[in-house]
Amino acid sequence: MSYNKFSNKYSVLTITSLFIGINLLAALALSHVRIDLTENKLNTLSKGTHNILESLGTPVTLKYYVSTEAMEAAPGLTGYAKQVESLLDEYQLLSKGQLKVEKINPLPFSEEEDDAVSAGLQGVLAGQGETLYFGLVAQTNGPRQVISFFQPEREQFLEYDLSQIIYNVTHPEKKVVGVLSSLPLKGSFIPGQGMGSPVMLFEQLRSQFSVKHLPTSDLSIPKDIDILMVVNPHGLGEQALYAVDQYVLQGGQTMVFADPLSEDESQSFAQPNTETPAADDLLAQWGIRLRKDKLVGDPNLALQVSYRDAFNRMQTVRYLPWLSLGKQQYNTDEILVNQLGNINVASAGSIEQVEDISSTFVPLITSTSKAGLIDKTQVASNVDPRRLLTQFKPSGKSLVLAARVKGTFNTAFPDGPPEEPKKETETATDGETDSEETKPKHISQGTQLANLIIIADSDLLLDRFWVQVNNFFGQQLVVPKAANLDLVTNALEILGGSPDLISVRSRGTYNRPFELVAEIQQNAELQYRAKEQSLRQKLEETEQKLNELQLQRQDASSAQLTAEQQQEVEKFIHEKVNTRKKLRDVRYDLRADIDDLEKTLKIVNIGLVPFMIFIVAFIGWVIRRQREREF
Repeated sequence: MSYNKFSNKYSVLTITSLFIGINLLAALALSHVRIDLTENKLNTLSKGTHNILESLGTPVTLKYYVSTEAMEAAPGLTGYAKQVESLLDEYQLLSKGQLKVEKINPLPFSEEEDDAVSAGLQGVLAGQGETLYFGLVAQTNGPRQVISFFQPEREQFLEYDLSQIIYNVTHPEKKVVGVLSSLPLKGSFIPGQGMGSPVMLFEQLRSQFSVKHLPTSDLSIPKDIDILMVVNPHGLGEQALYAVDQYVLQGGQTMVFADPLSEDESQSFAQPNTETPAADDLLAQWGIRLRKDKLVGDPNLALQVSYRDAFNRMQTVRYLPWLSLGKQQYNTDEILVNQLGNINVASAGSIEQVEDISSTFVPLITSTSKAGLIDKTQVASNVDPRRLLTQFKPSGKSLVLAARVKGTFNTAFPDGPPEEPKKETETATDGETDSEETKPKHISQGTQLANLIIIADSDLLLDRFWVQVNNFFGQQLVVPKAANLDLVTNALEILGGSPDLISVRSRGTYNRPFELVAEIQQNAELQYRAKEQSLRQKLEETEQKLNELQLQRQDASSAQLTAEQQQEVEKFIHEKVNTRKKLRDVRYDLRADIDDLEKTLKIVNIGLVPFMIFIVAFIGWVIRRQREREF
């Protein structure tokens, strides 16, 4: 018996020693090995990062500035700083010696602090007046790239920010993106406020591309344009559309935002642009048909909005034309969209393929099968969002919101370039006129394969649908709330031939919504809104009946109700009470379903796991007792 006790003690000591030894060995030898158990591999470096690091042709130095002492006074940043340092170490391992990481502690009044300031790093006061630096400088033989301060709000974009800065510093020559738009993307005049701010999306694109806004009166696209962006083509004149036509026929890479209803234009103080029929002809030659009179509505994807009803009460309801598109709406076979986060669109249209045009048409983003088409006039006339819900009729099929098109096309201008408007301010000198040689040669049929990306919405470019801009010590802090910028950047990189950054940026999201809860809420909300609308209609009908009865009286100016009016009012009050009771029942059922689901989850999380541990421990105890009896 004493031998068994000694043997048991020796076994416990041996196991404990092995456990400590293995952990120490793993900490030293396997410090950079990770196992990612998340569904979308959110903590695994993407293939794009591997490609960027493995293809480094020149050495890159990353100077990681972090104020160690000042960081102790900012506990909220300590964990994030360790995450940044760990990720930088992993980058250095994957680079095969081409990437060198230097960790620098810029002490006050030191040369390191002077270098940090001159590089453009942002210092923040922390603790007892100490300046905290927490940024990065990437350098090669050419220009340097800087992350002025690692913002915790951008934690989920950390890998993208690091990979982008390395890519940019090794590819200093940016692709030139030409923007041809009928909307005031550079800012429009607002009465009483002056010029508005330019669209933030294009300011963000400048970190990777050279963005040029093109005049809308030229008949040709400049030769230095690598990728063309066309925004709201139906608002452009024939000269600009002809320039786009000729650019595509020459194999130009083009991204088009064709919008049936521009929220920016409808709410602008400026005069709306006149729609040009030639835009439909241009899209048709590319094998695309856009429903200009219809908008896509989808109750499964609609965003919630708040507004005041006819009784001046704040209401929250799903607004059918404003959609939040998720991964289930993306074509997973397309690298452009297969890993994007949610995209917000507003008053988007539906695009279809023209069958008699020989081209490749690949849907990128589609709605759900519960979607339907809404008359544009209903939205333009500021209709009640609740009425849109009750009157909505689903089509029973998915509608295409974005597509990729490839082919060799014919011109939409068979008669040649349109006539240029005469400029009264210009006069001919010495009888000279523009010669035909100065005009670009007209192309009737494309000879090179063109790649197009068509999106049936331009409002996704506007700030309010995808980004929150905050002021951080005099600098603009851009915090995306949707992946609209990622969609545009992906498309430009695909068209420009640099896809490595796509999988880096499209990491998915750490936000994991309760989809079943959302579905329960949505179904109950639709039922509730329908009954609420019915009650409102009853109220309007009763008020109309009362007015008719009042007019039929001889003494119409009297405030006293007749017996018939009183009976009608009592009938309405009875109906109103019954309907309100039904509304309360619907809300109760909604809350009850969610509460039942919540209770089930609590039972599973709180009770099931300890119970399973108890069962395993009990089985182990039984086995041990059985062995002791055998001895």
